[in-house]
Amino acid sequence: MCFIKSQSDDIKKLNAEMVMLFPTSELTPLLEKERDELRRRSNRPPVLEVEDPETEEPKESFCDKVMRWFRAMLQRLQTWWQKFVAWVKEMAAAVVRKVKALWEVFESFCHSLAELLRSFCSTEKPHGGDGGAVSREVL
Repeated sequence: MCFIKSQSDDIKKLNAEMVMLFPTSELTPLLEKERDELRRRSNRPPVLEVEDPETEEPKESFCDKVMRWFRAMLQRLQTWWQKFVAWVKEMAAAVVRKVKALWEVFESFCHSLAELLRSFCSTEKPHGGDGGAVSREVL
């Protein structure tokens, strides 16, 4: 019975430690090297790294092993999300640049159209040198 209570306490302690590992601050920006790595790997599915069981310490308890694996999983997950957020920011910036360029073309078109309509609708001065008098020529 004492073994079950002890194990339950270990699990509660492990759970508390796992909760403390989640970052509460905003994501840190990626370095240029990591962005290049993201671009290089963008067409390949992610490969999960599996720890070699032989590298574990012989005296490591089950809870310590789970905690080590959980930390490694969180690290991989955080790295993946940081790369994903950087990619989304990059794509959003590209979309904003395209929309701005399109907007400039649209404004230019509207300006040109307004000038054309203004010149078309303006009153024309009559041709001839008599100050606007209409010549009466009989054909």
